[in-house]
Amino acid sequence: MPLLILLIMGLYVYLELSLLVAIGGAIGVFPLILLLIFSSAVGLWIIRLRGWYTMLRLQQQLRQGEIPSQSLMQTALWLLAGVLFLIPGFLSDLLALILLLPISARLLEKYFVGKVRSFTFFSGNYRQDKHDDGTVYEAEYEKKVDEDKRLR
Repeated sequence: MPLLILLIMGLYVYLELSLLVAIGGAIGVFPLILLLIFSSAVGLWIIRLRGWYTMLRLQQQLRQGEIPSQSLMQTALWLLAGVLFLIPGFLSDLLALILLLPISARLLEKYFVGKVRSFTFFSGNYRQDKHDDGTVYEAEYEKKVDEDKRLR
């Protein structure tokens, strides 16, 4: 498995560099650098904007007593897209754009919400000892502080 991850990462870097060289050869180095700076600025803008939006939306949903799971999932996708825009390269920008498409966002939401729901469950069982005779013992205690072990 680690070898597969290493292979995928190596392939990604190779494709990213090949795209940069091909696009740089077609449009020139200076426009290429401007495009990379612009995509990074878009990534920073998305992360900053979505952070404020999320904070305000979470406060509103919590005040109304709602569970903000969908809002958190959308925010995670937007933040991931912002980080992908920050990474210099056009393949990562393409992946970020795919994440921002509504249809792909809905598909990923369904997939991850299904995964989360399969891992979470509620057990309403209460275990009670079989030999409980109903006797209640009442007691008092006093906490003593050891002055020698206390930090000064």
